[in-house]
Amino acid sequence: MNGGAYMIRTAFLLHADSHSGLAIGNYLLQRGMTLTAQFSTPEQAQSYIAELPVDWRDRCMPMIGQAGTMEEIDSQVNAASAEMQGLDLYIHGNEWVDEGVMLDNNPAQFAVQLDKRLRELFLYSRAAGNVMARKRQGQIIIPMLSDTLHNAGFPASPVYNQGAIAFVKSLAKEVAPFRVGVNAFQFGYYRAPGTVGSARDNRKLFDMYALKPPIPDLMEAAKGLGLLLDYGSGMSGQTVNWGYGIPSIL
Repeated sequence: MNGGAYMIRTAFLLHADSHSGLAIGNYLLQRGMTLTAQFSTPEQAQSYIAELPVDWRDRCMPMIGQAGTMEEIDSQVNAASAEMQGLDLYIHGNEWVDEGVMLDNNPAQFAVQLDKRLRELFLYSRAAGNVMARKRQGQIIIPMLSDTLHNAGFPASPVYNQGAIAFVKSLAKEVAPFRVGVNAFQFGYYRAPGTVGSARDNRKLFDMYALKPPIPDLMEAAKGLGLLLDYGSGMSGQTVNWGYGIPSIL
């Protein structure tokens, strides 16, 4: 299941109720991993668990609610690690939002939300890194959507994305002595109900990137994380681009 230096068995996924989080959570469970998935409400967790194959359910441990302070976040991450008897992987899932729309609608609220999102990224990643450093192994992955896709109607978050990439490079240097890898993972375009969809009218939007490439759904795109899960040992501080519509280089 894993060709790296150690077997990744346990994972903590933040914002498992986000559009991308649902696909990522399913992929991790499909790989046979034990997953702590954080949801905002009990109803979201119950709905997710109910839709899982029966043989996956005992490996998915829902965690309800987000912590706010550094102490609360440390406690939440430590509790997840204790419940799973280890923490090999932390994925900082988040909802992909259009910062241009947010800024136009309410500049003050945009600043507040951006500060909250980056602060959450910093605190949760640091907490996960601290747990992994004690065993001197682990991976932290920050998924994001490539901003170049705004030309095809996707949301773009250039401020958050650049802040996250800068943080990845900084944290990677800090935890390198403890054999913990930290990487950003940028998704290319995908097919999803209610967004850019699979309608023929959208076909021309994608043909600008390649010669009529297939349009993967998000679950299929999430499998690209296997690149880091299987071969990411020793790779850190990188932004991995995966999918059509973005440069396929590190």
